Amino acid sequence: MRTFTKRSTLSLAITLAFSTNSFANTNEIEEVTVVAKPTSYANSVIEQSMIEQQSSVSSVLSVMDNLPGISINEGDAFGGDDWSTTITMRGFSIDGNQQQLGMTVDGIPNGGSNYGGGAKANRYLDSENLATVEVGQGTSDIASASLEALGGTFNFVSKDPSLERGTTFAYTNGDHDATRYYFKHETGTLFDNTQAYVSYSQTNTSRWIGDGSNGGKDNQHAEAKFVSNFNALTVTGRLSYDDVSETNYNSVSLQQFAQTPNWDQLTWNWTGVPHFDQMFAEGWGTLRENALGYVKFEYAISPSSLLTISPYYHKNSGRGDWIPPYLTSPVDKDGNPTTEGGTNAGSYGFADSQGKPLTPNANCTDTLSWPWDSGTGLNPACYPDSAIPVMSYRHTHYDKDRLGLTADYKLTLGMHDIEAGIWLEQTDRDESRDWHKVIDARVYHHFDSTPYWTQYKNTFETDTFKWYVQDSISLGDFTVNLGAKQYLVELQKYDHFADLRSDKINSDSDVLFSAGALYQLTSSTELFASFSENFSAIKDGVLERDSSTLTEIEPETAENIDFGVRYKADRLSLTATAYSIAFDNRITFIAPGSDTGGIDYTIGTNGSYINVGGIDSQGIELSASYMLTNEWNIYTSYTNNSSEYASHDPSAYDADGVILKDEDGKALPPSFKKGDDVIDSPSDMFVLSTDYYSGDFRFGISAKYTGERLGAFLDEQTRTRNKVDGYTVLDINAGYAADVNAGPFKSIDIAFAVTNVTDKQYLAGGTGNGSTYFIGAPRTAALTFTANF
Repeated sequence: MRTFTKRSTLSLAITLAFSTNSFANTNEIEEVTVVAKPTSYANSVIEQSMIEQQSSVSSVLSVMDNLPGISINEGDAFGGDDWSTTITMRGFSIDGNQQQLGMTVDGIPNGGSNYGGGAKANRYLDSENLATVEVGQGTSDIASASLEALGGTFNFVSKDPSLERGTTFAYTNGDHDATRYYFKHETGTLFDNTQAYVSYSQTNTSRWIGDGSNGGKDNQHAEAKFVSNFNALTVTGRLSYDDVSETNYNSVSLQQFAQTPNWDQLTWNWTGVPHFDQMFAEGWGTLRENALGYVKFEYAISPSSLLTISPYYHKNSGRGDWIPPYLTSPVDKDGNPTTEGGTNAGSYGFADSQGKPLTPNANCTDTLSWPWDSGTGLNPACYPDSAIPVMSYRHTHYDKDRLGLTADYKLTLGMHDIEAGIWLEQTDRDESRDWHKVIDARVYHHFDSTPYWTQYKNTFETDTFKWYVQDSISLGDFTVNLGAKQYLVELQKYDHFADLRSDKINSDSDVLFSAGALYQLTSSTELFASFSENFSAIKDGVLERDSSTLTEIEPETAENIDFGVRYKADRLSLTATAYSIAFDNRITFIAPGSDTGGIDYTIGTNGSYINVGGIDSQGIELSASYMLTNEWNIYTSYTNNSSEYASHDPSAYDADGVILKDEDGKALPPSFKKGDDVIDSPSDMFVLSTDYYSGDFRFGISAKYTGERLGAFLDEQTRTRNKVDGYTVLDINAGYAADVNAGPFKSIDIAFAVTNVTDKQYLAGGTGNGSTYFIGAPRTAALTFTANF
């Protein structure tokens, strides 16, 4: 094994580009491992043991959870629900309301990580096909193609095909009805210059909460990849397809969690009472299809220059489901009934035998005892016995087409390593919402396939152009990086019902500068420092809201400063980083007022987005890996992060910090005030894990502590806030791998993984507003048998 920790990666890239043709004539390639990239900014690369800690059923997102600064939370141990997935790093988040971290697959942009039309890396990559994850904490690689990289990036790298022909079959069985079949065929070397593979997996799980009809995950996934070498040209192609149906987990308040820490308030028995059945788990669904393909051309123009061009295409389609406990009465602008567009003139929960709406008895109490009391006439006691309950099945449809290209040119001229490139992308995203009548709410949620109301139908067009240039100047043991980049982003909305196209919205960045220094103090120690200006464009979702004042919304920006040291010896490697971040122009959605006490299913395109000031973060990140013996390794990481709001919540306070009041003189509910700790951002995280390898046997144990977090205000006057307790989760894994060479078998592998061994009850990621949180997954075990032929 060789470790490269000196000079830029350009020399290595060019060397590989010229020598890959000779690799095709050998049976094996010497393993090259980059333990710590010689960059001037903080970065991490996952270790193989982090992959082995997770079951193959788990999503590829989970392998990053032990890296410093990062917290990954998913609805269950298998990553079975995108709705409840949250990722935080250095006070920045990916959740249902925020997308502040960039994500790429083999350097190809993922198209956004949001729920409505986005797709995280788990939609593109099976765990068996994952080579590594490259994490840029705070500052990303200047070439990274993302419109969300305020707080850093995650690049998921897929495995290259093997030089040897072979077939792999794996079967997994686990708790909560988890089953998974995985198949992969490696072609070996074809035509003296090409290697390829195809893989397919089928995964099924049930929600861990409840019994019977409690929903789950049904996922089909396929991948194909090839690498062809033509002297100085290497061509890589990859295609992934993912088709998934997921039942969501629901977020709960601290009070609900204290009462029932194993229940998310969703039900699994159909009652025939819509007020209760609106919480029926199988009615809360996420359906998605994603296909992403790219072809990468790497051409070594000369021994000192490399050109890479990667065109790509992404198709995303899907649906989000909810089951409102009533039917709506949509009308057009003249008050006439309509089936397209318009507004809801009222809702009703019961009808007579002819389907005509009924009104509740005048003297009947409408309120039912339930956490999600909608207060819209849903109490059966308020109606005659002959009344028929009615419900809707609400679908939000998402479709996205992305066509793009990345191009990168690297050149070495003496002491200068120069890199320059562009990113082009054209995106069309369709979103519509329709309401279907539940055929008989007394029986089940089967619905009429023809909608009775299509609430809205919009198309969003986004044109993206990014350019960047960077010079790394090597002065002996001292390297200086100077870079500049700029994003030119244009948005436009087309309203199909109004036949109206909005003005084009400019979401361009300024020219963003970066600078860094790397000093090789000794052969084993390097010091680094960096400054970067990061940027996140205005999302097209802002155009969904008719009340958003687009001329007053500015793109989000962040300035990041890193100082750190890396040390690498024979058995010990460690990294320490101190950072400071100033995040400005944070964009937040302000929901419209609602006259219901529960979920506002008809929110449509109401509400608005506004800039709500900034966040200041400071912290330290430490990580170390030590080989006690040739068989036994210890890894640890520690993060201390302090993130505070830099200004008052403008939706609740005026410029002087005085809380605003509504028309009735009632104080508006605030979310935060200047100097408050950022909602749902833990201040401390600590990881300690150990892995042992002895011959064919392996064993690992890992513990992670996540400190307490603060939520929203409980009382503005006393300044009291929700407080989420810290928690520690313990995981173990064990495995046995052996070469058998018996009959058709070449080798076998048995892997066993248990997450949350102590069955700790805790609240995991939040929804971004500090009032509700997703319940952490319980103890979950899975066993995988793999055979290679």
